[in-house]
Amino acid sequence: MPEAYDYLKVIASLSLVLILIYAIYYYFSNFTPKFTGNKGKIKIVESRLIGKNRYLLLVEIDETKMLLASDETGVKVLKEWQKEAS
Repeated sequence: MPEAYDYLKVIASLSLVLILIYAIYYYFSNFTPKFTGNKGKIKIVESRLIGKNRYLLLVEIDETKMLLASDETGVKVLKEWQKEAS
């Protein structure tokens, strides 16, 4: 007949496995490549991962801002804004 110590070992082992699975899930769900290189005329203002290998990018080129969608098939322009004259 199993003793209380055996049950405690099983519960502790299961808890450790669940914590490890959660840690791996947390790491991979928050992993997004960092787009850098804001030198020059093209600046990536912000990027968001919206799915597996799918990104939304807010890019500034000279006086124009563009919202781009990037996936396996390529890059598409979703919206473009010109800087208004003040």
